Amino acid sequence: MYTMRRRALILGFLLFLGAALIRVGGTLAHARLLRAEPPPGSVVKTPPAVVRLWFALAPNEELDPRRCTLSVWDRQGRRVDDGKGGVDLNDLDRRTMIARLKPIGPGTYTVRWKAVTAPDRGASQGSFRFTVAPSKTP
Repeated sequence: MYTMRRRALILGFLLFLGAALIRVGGTLAHARLLRAEPPPGSVVKTPPAVVRLWFALAPNEELDPRRCTLSVWDRQGRRVDDGKGGVDLNDLDRRTMIARLKPIGPGTYTVRWKAVTAPDRGASQGSFRFTVAPSKTP
């Protein structure tokens, strides 16, 4: 009787542990922002023409071009990209996103992104700011 109860407890614990590991593994599979150009929190002297993001993904995943979004906004809440930001289709690994910007001037801009991976549709999102410094005239 005692060993049957002990075996049942051990089996229950192992099932719980297995379920927890599966959940953690799924969580780690979401896209994670590795770096960006311009970098988050940076102050740049020249207004960029594009914003580009690089993501870390699981080996069998890629960014889903139909579900990923990338946009850039000024302090007044106006969108300053061309409205087509998303997965860079020139990146055959599908691990980068790009947004082409309209001509922008000095100021602080907010980059907003949503990365959805395929095939599991795991989603992550975030935002960051960068600043274009005013030009110094002699």
